[in-house]
Amino acid sequence: MKKSFLIGIPVRDFDNPMSRLSNIMSKDERVNLSKGLIINLINVFSMTKTDIYVISNNNKVKLFCEENGINIFESSQNDLNNEIKEFISKNDNYKNWSIVHGDLPYITKHFARIWINLCESKSILIAASKDNGTPIFGGGKTYNNFLYGRNSFIKHTSSMEKENIDYERVFHKELYFELDDEEDYSEFIKHQPRWYRKNLNT
Repeated sequence: MKKSFLIGIPVRDFDNPMSRLSNIMSKDERVNLSKGLIINLINVFSMTKTDIYVISNNNKVKLFCEENGINIFESSQNDLNNEIKEFISKNDNYKNWSIVHGDLPYITKHFARIWINLCESKSILIAASKDNGTPIFGGGKTYNNFLYGRNSFIKHTSSMEKENIDYERVFHKELYFELDDEEDYSEFIKHQPRWYRKNLNT
């Protein structure tokens, strides 16, 4: 059956993931946490209408995806923005799309369905993390001017305003809370999601 919804999860590498947590977690712990986050996102967004790809050129990420039956998109580009642009341009036959950061720990199947439904009914939806990043972004309107990096939320919204593209901001914490620094990790440990508790017990 033809899928209607495209999801891309950019993953830089497993060489030094989540580097801002390096003072409190070993590299192996951060790699395992990063892998757990990705697996959870794949699980919660897996629906009959979705095609999900990890976007990465890193060999360790590619091996992880192959071992876990995860679709991988290998870009001919090296810069994150160009990788995502190529991903979108080469998969332009979907009605709706979303780019989802790999460090969103609190997205459940319930909130994944909310996000999917919103994207199917709106032009563009976007969330802002506490440092004005863009943890999740999507919709039904074609958009391919990705501007990830410092203050990417402001860059994206300014770009869309210049192009007269309607967008709406979402405020569900589950869709914007990123595991980005030690403060985030402390909160995460206090409020461990089910997928993480399950991993601890296996």
